[in-house]
Amino acid sequence: MLNWREFPFVRLTIALMAGIVLQMFLDYDSTTLIALSLVLIIPLFFIAKMRGRYRYRWLFGVLLGLALAALGFHLAWYHNELNDAAHFSRGTLPEESFLAGNITDAPAETGKWVKVELMVKAFGPAPDSLKPKTGRLLLYLAKDAAALALNYGDALLLHGRIMAVPPPENPHVFDYRRYLHFQNIHYQTFVRGSDWKRVSHGCGNRLFGMALALQKNFVHTLRKHLTTPEELAVGSALILGYRNEMPEEIKTAYIRTGAMHVLAVSGLHVGIVFLLLNFSLKRILKNSRAWRIARMLLILLAIWAFALITGASPSVVRAAVMFSFINVGLLLRQYASIYNTLASSAFCLLLWNPYWLASVSFQLSYLAVYGIVYFQSKISRLWIIENKAGRQLWELVCVSLAAQLMTLPLTLFYFHQFPTFFWLSSLILVPASGFVLGGGLLLLAVEAVSPGLAFFVGKGLWALLWFCNKSVFIIGQLPGAVVKDIPIGAGASLLLYLALLGIMAAISFKHSRWVLAALSLFVLAGGNYAFTIYRQLGHPQAVVYNIYKHTAIDFFDGKRVCSLTDTGLDERTLSFAAGGHRLFMGANECRTFSLNDTCAHASGRWFFQRGFVQFQGTRWAIVSAPPDAAPDEKIAADYLVVRGSPKLKIEDLTAVFDFKKIIFDATNKKWQVAAWKKACERLNAGYYDVNTSGAFVLDIEPPKQRKMPED
Repeated sequence: MLNWREFPFVRLTIALMAGIVLQMFLDYDSTTLIALSLVLIIPLFFIAKMRGRYRYRWLFGVLLGLALAALGFHLAWYHNELNDAAHFSRGTLPEESFLAGNITDAPAETGKWVKVELMVKAFGPAPDSLKPKTGRLLLYLAKDAAALALNYGDALLLHGRIMAVPPPENPHVFDYRRYLHFQNIHYQTFVRGSDWKRVSHGCGNRLFGMALALQKNFVHTLRKHLTTPEELAVGSALILGYRNEMPEEIKTAYIRTGAMHVLAVSGLHVGIVFLLLNFSLKRILKNSRAWRIARMLLILLAIWAFALITGASPSVVRAAVMFSFINVGLLLRQYASIYNTLASSAFCLLLWNPYWLASVSFQLSYLAVYGIVYFQSKISRLWIIENKAGRQLWELVCVSLAAQLMTLPLTLFYFHQFPTFFWLSSLILVPASGFVLGGGLLLLAVEAVSPGLAFFVGKGLWALLWFCNKSVFIIGQLPGAVVKDIPIGAGASLLLYLALLGIMAAISFKHSRWVLAALSLFVLAGGNYAFTIYRQLGHPQAVVYNIYKHTAIDFFDGKRVCSLTDTGLDERTLSFAAGGHRLFMGANECRTFSLNDTCAHASGRWFFQRGFVQFQGTRWAIVSAPPDAAPDEKIAADYLVVRGSPKLKIEDLTAVFDFKKIIFDATNKKWQVAAWKKACERLNAGYYDVNTSGAFVLDIEPPKQRKMPED
């Protein structure tokens, strides 16, 4: 039976997380809660000293929990750089700004730009009026030789227009602004080559700079020995955490098989380093305290060296902290609960950076480890295998099942798909990743000593990576390899976790009421899912998406969607812009038509011909050229979609069409749209600008059915 007194840090961490989550939703000044925390400390002190305090232990726990929640609330508020009085955004941002700052991470190429994370040091409207400021900024530099030569720690002076990171441009897409918010980045700027210069270098953390330089050198070594792009991409990601050259087809294949965690250096890889070293050093049969301390220090040194070599990303640092706590716990040889050890590491990490709680990798890492610790042994006892090799394979499958069980509600919520053969990919890739990681580190070491011998090590590593990739592609092509488009929301995910906790309580306390509670929660989760499906069958809808220099219009009718697109729009771009909303609307049948198609097309209550659409009682006209001479009678069209920057005046449209609203899509030039909007305001014509306001979404009330006359 579980005894909560054995792992107090679990309770303390839950209280701290509650305060952090509350602040994330409220975003409220925490001055009052600081005072509350101080007030709560006083009764805590007296309760701890008073006689008969055992009777009031519940009151002590409640007050301590409230104090920690208040602490978490304040830490999250304080961690937000926008609340810093010295942040460069305080006051009114000038149209054009000058700033100086240092690069805080390795620059990355993104299309025509080089993306740089900058820590602002000075800011002002002119070079001679710079004042000390602080704050992070996402800087995009036009790609040229100078931008590509930048490194971590370089100091820059630049001139540009500082803009807030924009909100999502289309419904239900990945919220990049929210993601950057939890990285403490709220502003961005795009700068051409003539508007910036490097003024110095080596201004960052020296140890981190050396780690990035070492990683860059190791990537060059892997590129020398792994001559095919697929094996190089997987090898550099798995061994060094370098993913800048990852082909999209490789990423998709690993996602489809539930093996993407293998490519993201995090808990799995740090755990492999920890287990390999712990297993190897335990072979040295010394039982003295001095040797145990030396072994612990060697493992800690190896874990943190690996974290630095792989770029010291937040996921690796979190994993290194977690396994460092586990390593120290093993040394103490106490009956400390592993749950307590894990919770204490999470507690310390959240004290350092409360925003890590919003990180998907943080959530999945801890849930996976807790799942393995709790469920793995229980699942393995369901099937006792006498054969040693079979038993080891079954244990590996049990680890995968336990981790998947604990992370399933969250992965369904974030990714809306379930890889059915995750156990098979884990059975192959988890052991193989250990050999790849060991072989990669061996290659890097041998290359420095004997390049000739490194050639043979490199060939062996390449063959192992080829086997991993081939296995992933084969598993991904199996029938039913992935169940896609599962519309699980936050409510259903929460209910599933509560049901899972009910199952864990039933196993631990062996009481039927927990079974009933878990079953009731499963029923509620099923009801929530059913309501989601029912909602998707609601009113018809039309969406004009905001896709740079492209047109895409979706017409939703139940689970069917008819899409109009221009000929230059590729499937990947369309899926990124519209895929999330199509999933939200429950569309499982999509028919795509070209705007340039001259044939007539009909599907259910949708009809399209030569730029005109009729859908659920509404009429649409797509205008890409100046209209002909005004007809004797105006053409009835509820909505006009103007695309391609045609050389026309709004007066031309009002003379031809009888409309409710004009929609300017993302293919029009901004200066032209600005002129059209002024004309619309002058003529009192309704308009909507997709470029500035995001996608146009119209919920349509279906036309009422006429009653048949009675005989």
